[in-house]
Amino acid sequence: MSKVTFIKGIVSVPIIFAILAGSSVTNASSDKPMPATNATISANKAFYKQLNFKDKEDFKNAHKGFIAPLNMNPIKNSKGDVVWDSNRYSFIKEDQPASFTVNPSLWRQAQLQNITGLFKVVDGVYQVRGQDLSVLTIVEGKTGLIVLDTLSTIETAKAAMELYFEH
Repeated sequence: MSKVTFIKGIVSVPIIFAILAGSSVTNASSDKPMPATNATISANKAFYKQLNFKDKEDFKNAHKGFIAPLNMNPIKNSKGDVVWDSNRYSFIKEDQPASFTVNPSLWRQAQLQNITGLFKVVDGVYQVRGQDLSVLTIVEGKTGLIVLDTLSTIETAKAAMELYFEH
């Protein structure tokens, strides 16, 4: 990389950041969502034409192997602070289209990720989905369990393992 290219890259980063930051200024005094702009509505409508949203195979696959639902009570740490609350995502409904403010492709991804609970993937492999930002996977070995991606807190991992052992 030449010195000139490197310097151009350094200069352009703050300029791009300033443009992005300036374009996302919102009214901090309001916690109500802002309406979608005409440009956003047009761009999101275009996604419906680009992708096949009628194909529900992903949803069928996401539900496959369902064993048990999550306990929907908020998960708290020893201080009583909520570390995970699946209810915060309850507005994401599988059968509802995206609002005008949300890209339909991202909405579909959120709908798929909101299919939660304990699932059997194949014999000896289970997943707890929706108990945290990631998925806890349990592999039953000959001498014990192998747990992959143990989630982001002790409390969410404990709740996920309790769900597995219960079922």
